[in-house]
Amino acid sequence: MKKRFMCILLLLIIICSLTGCFSQSINKRISNTIEIRLPTNLKIDYEDTHGGFHGDGETFAKIEFDTSEAENISLQITNHKGWRNLPLSENLNLIMYGGEKNNVEYVYNFAERLGIPYIENGYWFFTDRHRESSFSEKDEDLFQRNSFNFTLALYDTDTNTLYYFEFDT
Repeated sequence: MKKRFMCILLLLIIICSLTGCFSQSINKRISNTIEIRLPTNLKIDYEDTHGGFHGDGETFAKIEFDTSEAENISLQITNHKGWRNLPLSENLNLIMYGGEKNNVEYVYNFAERLGIPYIENGYWFFTDRHRESSFSEKDEDLFQRNSFNFTLALYDTDTNTLYYFEFDT
């Protein structure tokens, strides 16, 4: 009887872990990744195409803040060394908006596909999660590899909107 109970318990644990029952909330996961505390009662437009054996895919979230929440978010961002003032670095601008560098045309243009406008006033946060990355907070090696694993967040201070993007290939 005890053996049967243990087998059922083990099976339930496996099923829960495979279905995501123990996964973090979207809000908490984004907060931990971009290292700022988001309010808990947010409406988040969210899409995640990760899946399959290798976990390739994209995660995109758009979060709009009201004025009082935006003040708190702006304060956290300005006091955090990982967030930088816009404009984006050259490499991140190429990957988000496309363009040319060293006679190579970059056509990723993620911003257009995801509905992210060109942001003039705001901040950005980047983490290179590739296993070959020397410095996770820098994007210098972004185009030196055959695959991407990065997270980019953009905060638009004119519209109080946070755009969160993960890309894994």
